[in-house]
Amino acid sequence: MQTSRYIQYARFCLGMLLFSLLVACTPQETIVVPFDISPTRINSDEKAIYAGQFIAGAATVDITPPPGSLPRAGYATWSNIGEGFRTRLYARVYYLRDAEGDSYLLVQTDLATGSRVLHTKLGAALAAISDIDASNLTITATHSHSAPGQIVGSQFYNKHISHVSGFAEDYFEFLLMQITAAASEAIASSRPAKMATGHIDIWGVTRNRSIQAHVENDSIQNKSVADSRTFHSINPTMYMVRLDTIDESGNYQPLGAFASFSIHGTALPSSETLFNADVWAYIHKDWELAVKRTNPIAGQVHVSAFEGTHGDVAPATRFDMLGYIEARRVGKEIAQQTISLYQNLAASLTTEVDLQTAIRYVNIREQNEVGGVSICQDAAAGMTLAAAPLEHTSPVIGYLPFFMQGSRRWGDEIDNCQGRKRILGFSWGQPLLEPKDSFPDYVNFQLVRLNDLVIAPYPFEITVESGRRLAADIQQSFSSAGKPVRDVMVTSLAGGYTGYVTTPEEYGRQYYEGGHTIYGKNTLPFLQAHTRRLAKDMNQQKSSLVDLPEAWKYRFEVKKFLPKTEPVLGQREEILSPVYSHAHTNEEGRWRFQWRDVAPGTIQLHQPLLSIESRHVNDADWQPLVHDDLPVNDTGYDMGVRLASDTDDLGMAVYTGYWFNPLFRGEDYEYRFVVQARGGLPVFYSSVFQ
Repeated sequence: MQTSRYIQYARFCLGMLLFSLLVACTPQETIVVPFDISPTRINSDEKAIYAGQFIAGAATVDITPPPGSLPRAGYATWSNIGEGFRTRLYARVYYLRDAEGDSYLLVQTDLATGSRVLHTKLGAALAAISDIDASNLTITATHSHSAPGQIVGSQFYNKHISHVSGFAEDYFEFLLMQITAAASEAIASSRPAKMATGHIDIWGVTRNRSIQAHVENDSIQNKSVADSRTFHSINPTMYMVRLDTIDESGNYQPLGAFASFSIHGTALPSSETLFNADVWAYIHKDWELAVKRTNPIAGQVHVSAFEGTHGDVAPATRFDMLGYIEARRVGKEIAQQTISLYQNLAASLTTEVDLQTAIRYVNIREQNEVGGVSICQDAAAGMTLAAAPLEHTSPVIGYLPFFMQGSRRWGDEIDNCQGRKRILGFSWGQPLLEPKDSFPDYVNFQLVRLNDLVIAPYPFEITVESGRRLAADIQQSFSSAGKPVRDVMVTSLAGGYTGYVTTPEEYGRQYYEGGHTIYGKNTLPFLQAHTRRLAKDMNQQKSSLVDLPEAWKYRFEVKKFLPKTEPVLGQREEILSPVYSHAHTNEEGRWRFQWRDVAPGTIQLHQPLLSIESRHVNDADWQPLVHDDLPVNDTGYDMGVRLASDTDDLGMAVYTGYWFNPLFRGEDYEYRFVVQARGGLPVFYSSVFQ
């Protein structure tokens, strides 16, 4: 184990050396995205369908990448290539338009982060066909560290969010196509609707991973860092928006809901190699199933959650037991409370909805001062960023002096915007390795009011106390304007990625979160000042506030990661008959088999592929297996697919299929894996097993 850590550390050092040699000659491309406000918003048609009513629509689309080429994000140099998937990745889209014609689109994604370039590109695509553009659009993320991340809008994070550098142009285009289609479907299918908002506190499933920094806050009276206090020093609140729409018979049925909750998507270890949605997969699937059980005549239901103020909040997994068992346990516990909140909101559903949006673009490098508060003009990564946080501490380097959590500068910090931060590579060396213009340099400050709920999306990972201060400022601003609101949903990682936000007190302690607050000790006060200004301006006008540039410009290294489509010259065949493996410490019991199939570029993991069929030994007919009202297929959380070998000369590859936590009903029942048709090849069945 220790030898492995030293090998990883050597790999890290070698990677940094190679990066320093190559960074100056890495080719980069410039992408320009113009901003055009939707003509439909300017010239709204009073004769539009359902004019004068609150309407809503929703849609879900699969964004799972092909196997074997795209890196999983979030663990930087310790990341790896996604070899397949265990739980699918989705994007869920929600469209809302009030009786006055004000509209809003929210996108939830099972991605590592939001994306500035995705926000602007999607806005441009939708502006031409709808009343949605970049000004009334929000893209959120679950921050699963087992999801892709090479689609961020800055060169810095496209380099360092995983172990492979580059903007994944081909996956980005696929992502944009899928979400644009889902948004178009949500808008086109919108109907008269009811909405309800509310919240619930969920305790015991999360803990503060940097309690030593958290207790530095002036607002925290109890300075104890006892283990038990980590469960109290969190943001327990889940905020939710529920939507029901009218069906063809005139009755309201569930359409779906979206929510925010504060928990890192890190219940799985960095060594995992399958794409998955981490704890969120279990929240979403159990929630969806519960809605369908209680509303059997409802159509497709679209439910999802995304990040709140999770910056210093980890899932309360058992130490040294990161994995699917713990992700399942924590996710399903959260799901039970989520379902309870959803059901309770039925009593407050209303057709009377008032919607208002406000957005303002700020180049935070060029405009680094507001209201007497300044941030650093140039971003800088701290040494403690390289150490990584609790439970995922970087091997060796995370335990070294100057890198380990809490390492900070000595001496006077007057007029030093980076405060106690030790600069990774030193203040003179970091710019040589990482040009300052590669860091994210702007923020779209945004506020969305839905009756007495305000959604406040930020492109940062926000700590618990930072979120409380932002929410308090927003509530105070609306109260001062005579428009009080009950709830404020502060959302991290929305519309981009700009590192972390800690309070000035937390920053001074220089744990991981402070080392990753790249614009320095005044980042939170700076965001607060801009948020208060936006809220004030928003409340001084009735219509939506739009303050965006004529165009956005991105410059970064562009790569193609996804495998090419190969001609299919071979045939499907079974390589390994289904075999069962017992559950062991931190491992689930599972059936697995291997088969030869089309190449990774043709396998199309974003479409249903694998399922289980069952029959009684006295019955000739096979039936899709359903267990606990849930079909046993790869849209759930107990089946997976892994690429086992590269493409051969006939355009074929070998895959392993899994059925975890399988059902046993005695030897009177038989089962088989079913593989859906691909590349012109017919449906394929495994050998029968019991």
